[in-house]
Amino acid sequence: MKQKSIRSVIWLATIALIAVVIMQFFWINKSINTQKETIDIQKKNIDIEHQQFENRVYIALTTVRDKLISLNDEAAGFYLDPVKQITKNYFVVSFYDTLSHELLENFLISEFQQRHILEAFEYGIYDCFSDSIIYDKYVGLSETSRQSDKISATQQKWDHDGHYFGVYFPDREELAPSEASKISYSLIITSVIIILIVAIFTFAISIILRQKKLSEIRNDFINNMTHELKTPISTISISAEVLLRKDTFENSERIQQYAKIIRAENNRLEAQVEKVLQLAKLEKEQIQLNRSIINLHTIVKEVSETFEITIKEREGQLSLDLSASQQEIDADPIHITNVIASLFDNANKYSPDNPVITVWSRNDLNAIQLMIKDNGKGIPANDLKNVFEKFYRVPTGDVHDVKGFGLGLFYVRSILKAHTGTITVESKPMEGSTFTITLPLIQNS
Repeated sequence: MKQKSIRSVIWLATIALIAVVIMQFFWINKSINTQKETIDIQKKNIDIEHQQFENRVYIALTTVRDKLISLNDEAAGFYLDPVKQITKNYFVVSFYDTLSHELLENFLISEFQQRHILEAFEYGIYDCFSDSIIYDKYVGLSETSRQSDKISATQQKWDHDGHYFGVYFPDREELAPSEASKISYSLIITSVIIILIVAIFTFAISIILRQKKLSEIRNDFINNMTHELKTPISTISISAEVLLRKDTFENSERIQQYAKIIRAENNRLEAQVEKVLQLAKLEKEQIQLNRSIINLHTIVKEVSETFEITIKEREGQLSLDLSASQQEIDADPIHITNVIASLFDNANKYSPDNPVITVWSRNDLNAIQLMIKDNGKGIPANDLKNVFEKFYRVPTGDVHDVKGFGLGLFYVRSILKAHTGTITVESKPMEGSTFTITLPLIQNS
């Protein structure tokens, strides 16, 4: 699939998924607002029901008192506020004289039933002469309730200097609206499904982008491999044609010269194939390490002697500052030599004319660190995290001034990892790069 098509599919899928998420958020928000409105309505209904109940009780108790007054010839206006509500479910009624509890009970039951107040109640009579509640009783008005002389709650005394009786509704609890809840199961299920879809979509996109990146790396590798193989093959082909000409047989020096060219190019091809084979071994983790005690400084000096000639030909400078006091490591000398040679080669290849390469070492706890710094073109910040990946090469557009397959640093990291070592890089474009390798030292017993 073309890059433009992949980008279009990703954008369309992302827009569709965002729309689904927004719609889901809208429905969840709407569900929450609906629940809030329902709770507000419930609160209002509860307040209305409380108010209606209190009004019916107030009227009933006022009627009972009026009946008692008519029987006792008490002045109806003696108390300006004869019925008072103490709590949500406790009312008191002032009365001038003593009264019969049987008569009071009959009046209360009659008035409550007439006004559809069918809740159980307790009533108590207070005597101002003895300053105590002289009688109290529980009365159940529903068919399932029964009357009892035992009350469920002690009658409260009222700060009042006359006679009064109190009515308490023990079963009347404070009503509360239902809790805000709980988003419906359908919304929960769809939300979970959408989350799963988002996760799967993200995972799929990451795979697509990874595959796209691998495809680009593979194409770059094929192009680089073709370019690297084409030159020696062409050289061998031309040399073979020259050797096949009849006039060449008469010139032994010329035959020897072209034979050397064929051998050199053949060795070059062999080296390229060996790199690919080494890559296969690295992928299968089949690296065989022939460890021995080696001096890292010695290997660095040997490798530097090899590259010093090439660097001087470019009018460059290679300086060593190997100041680490401990240099012995337990490692494979061939692979460690290849690692250092690969880093030297990169420092030389990616540096301009007159390269300046500095190498120094130091000890860090139980390890030795080797730093290789160059004044090359540097590595952009976005590419630093990928330089150790297989086949990865820093993009240079259509410019192919540096040969390679993108295997060098991958090989370096793999070998160091096999030796329990690490490699890091610091770089800025046009300011050069510094590679730091760390290897564990041999511990003296």
